[in-house]
Amino acid sequence: MPVRPASLADVAALAGVSSGTVSRALSRPDMISDTTRARVLAAAERLGYVANGSARALAMRRTLTIGAIVPRFGTSSFPTMVQGLESTLAAEGYTLLLSAPEHSSAREPAILRTLLERGVDAVALLGAEQSAQTFSILNAHRIPFVLMWARNSREADCIGFDERAAAALVIDHLADLGHRDVGFIGGSTSDNERARERFRGIVEALARRGMSLCPQALIETEYGFREGFDAMQAIVGARAPVSAVVCGNDYLAAGALSALDRAGIPVPQALSIASFNDNEFAAYLHPPLTSVHLPIGQIGEAAGRHLIARLRGERPALPAALPVELVVRASTGVATLGA
Repeated sequence: MPVRPASLADVAALAGVSSGTVSRALSRPDMISDTTRARVLAAAERLGYVANGSARALAMRRTLTIGAIVPRFGTSSFPTMVQGLESTLAAEGYTLLLSAPEHSSAREPAILRTLLERGVDAVALLGAEQSAQTFSILNAHRIPFVLMWARNSREADCIGFDERAAAALVIDHLADLGHRDVGFIGGSTSDNERARERFRGIVEALARRGMSLCPQALIETEYGFREGFDAMQAIVGARAPVSAVVCGNDYLAAGALSALDRAGIPVPQALSIASFNDNEFAAYLHPPLTSVHLPIGQIGEAAGRHLIARLRGERPALPAALPVELVVRASTGVATLGA
């Protein structure tokens, strides 16, 4: 015979409290003493009690679910951001409902409508470049939302960092080492907001320091190890007159380092390599990679805190641009070409 699932009344009986106390201990723990809540949780754990989410949502008029639309991860740092968002929400009793579509379809309103049909209480989106229809839908439903990895939007609250400041850290470092002609391997600027802003920051910083971006060493591609490898092979084959190459992220840089190693070109003696993101593996490449440490996990955490505050009826002040920091390692050195 199947065993009947434990009920709220069963937990109340085992804990020696009323059903109302159990309900408050599970949904509004701030209303219950720590001792009573611990007893209720112990009883629920012992009985394997699972709350009726539908009934609770009806009673609270909330699902305790936050939706997020973050394009397909691939070789990106988005998982770190999503983990920061999820852990912050989980600490407050919220569940993250994540949609990870292809980049080309990430802004389609149908994806957002699906999340809203699931009854999410708030939404986190990636980037400032969202469609007018997206903002219209969210505002019409009065759903709190926040834009992650973004700094400037007239339509919404944004949480991110200054891409131009991050680019300046890299270029100033190379300039101080005597580099004057550099290359750049980055993501496609036509359909990627973050790649576009990063490239703009690089160009502005180069102009400010009187440096040049070599046309033969300027390559747009997808973010990935193989793409970085192929791009660097093309730069080497073109004999581009550069003493340093900046990569749009660490995955591209790792591929580029591999291509230089295969070609017998020493780093940084013959060519310096610098990058962005400072992924965990950056310190273990050969040679260890100079990279700008970006607050990727902190973006998710700050977005989670912001949405929770909004759901509590607060109007929290948005954080200033989150800090960036250049981590200098052995992949960059004094210029030996074009100095």
